[in-house]
Order: sequence, then structure tokens, then C-alpha cells
Amino acid sequence: MLVVFAVAAVCLSAPVDGPVTADFAPVGEYDGHWGVDYAADVGESVRAPVSGTVTFAGSVAGMRTVTIEPVPGLKVSLSYLSELEVKSGTRVSRGSTVGLAGAPHGTPGVHMSTRINGRYVDPAGVMGCQETDISRALRLVEPPRPYPRGRANRNPRRDLRPHPRRPSSYRRMRPVSGRTRSGIDSPRG
Repeated sequence: MLVVFAVAAVCLSAPVDGPVTADFAPVGEYDGHWGVDYAADVGESVRAPVSGTVTFAGSVAGMRTVTIEPVPGLKVSLSYLSELEVKSGTRVSRGSTVGLAGAPHGTPGVHMSTRINGRYVDPAGVMGCQETDISRALRLVEPPRPYPRGRANRNPRRDLRPHPRRPSSYRRMRPVSGRTRSGIDSPRG
């Protein structure tokens, strides 16, 4: 649950200035497009979309990729890079250069994907928070469930603090006819 709240506070910026050329469109478990593609010239600087730690910088399926983890449980990957400018373990700031754009399928560009606890999510859900406000990121947070009032075992007529003008319901126990509170005869002198 804490991961969800931490993720909600993260907002991504675009890794390049080009427009989106392919949207998030997953199909089944492995088909489809599991990220967003941006237009970029080959060799153009690719910026870190978020501040965090580089957890991977290398090749995946023949494409150079950088993965940044801003908070535990959230990973942002940038692929289709022609060169890498960072190494695993490096701390990067939003906007710093992490690599150069490439053209893996003959079309120049950059691919960005996001994963929360290993599950791919649409990067558009956490884009652009710095342009408006943080509430846009809250779309990832599940609303809290209402408190189950039926479970509360309380007497609604019992007030925890007595009203100052109402006599207390607590009765003092006074010894009656030589008996103490415990019911044992008290010695008489």
C-alpha cells in the first residue's frame, strides 16, 4: 500500500521534445505496445524523465536500455538508445542526459515504459504533473475504503467524558453496616 502512495507522488516528463508517435496499447500478455514512443532524431540527447537510481543500463533484445527507479516499486525504462551515458547504480536527476536516441526498427525515436511492482502501466497516467499539480498523479491511488461502522462495538448512549452539568453515573461504594467494598466485615474498635 505504501508503494502506491509513493508512486502517486512521482510525475514524469517527456524524455525528448518530439511528439508521441505510438501510444500504450498492450494486447494479451506479450503482444502489443507496452510503452509510449516519442519522435527523436538519431543522436539526440535523451533526458531522464524522473530523478532516481539507474537500476539497469545495457542491452535488452539488441536495444540499449536505461531503467530508472525513482521510488521502490516503480521503474521507468527508456529504450531504442544508440548510446548510453550512465551506468547501473548511478543517481540521475530529472532532465539529465542518460543516452542518445537511436532507430532500432528504422524509425528514429525513443521508447518509454513504466512498471509498478513489475506490472506495465500507461506512462501517460503519470506524465506532466509539474505542469499542473500533483493531483494528476493521484489517479494511481485507490480511494480509501469507508470505515466499517457495523463493526464498532460501542454504546452510543455512553459518553466517555461526563457532561459538566449532569451527575456522574459512577456511584461511590460506601461501607454499609460495617462492611467494606470487598464484603468482609471490618474490625470495630
